[in-house]
Amino acid sequence: MTYLREVFGNLNSRERQVLALGAIVLVLILGYTLVWAPWHDALRRLRAQVPAQQTTLTWMQDQAKQAAPLLKLENNDSQNDVPLLTVVEATAATAKMRNVIRRMSPGDQEGQVKVWLTEASFDSWLLWLEQLRKEAVEVVSSTITRGEGGKVTIRMTLQRSV
Repeated sequence: MTYLREVFGNLNSRERQVLALGAIVLVLILGYTLVWAPWHDALRRLRAQVPAQQTTLTWMQDQAKQAAPLLKLENNDSQNDVPLLTVVEATAATAKMRNVIRRMSPGDQEGQVKVWLTEASFDSWLLWLEQLRKEAVEVVSSTITRGEGGKVTIRMTLQRSV
């Protein structure tokens, strides 16, 4: 660095001015090619993508509006046709959880069912909950007590999803 200062100091006034002007021009060229031009190109590409993305958004919103009534009909049909207790029984049998159910009773509120499970496999219980979710049944509350050998005791309240 001291060498450059010494060389710069040995130049006459006119050469210093030309060198300083060259440095300014070099900084401007580098600024344009490394900062301004890439930023401007990216901005132009993004602006070109906006109309296509807006068209896609409009199409998706239209499809969602058309699908909403169909989903509501599907959920209402499956929910109203079969009593909750029957759905719980059927899914428990399918999930091979019926043998660990010790008690089922109506819940505190209308449309709820309380289920007590003893020595149930936690993994099997989770798979059963997935089947219940597909039938539009959700867990309102649960208490899980860990047992031995990966077994659990569970008390839960179920109801239809809204």
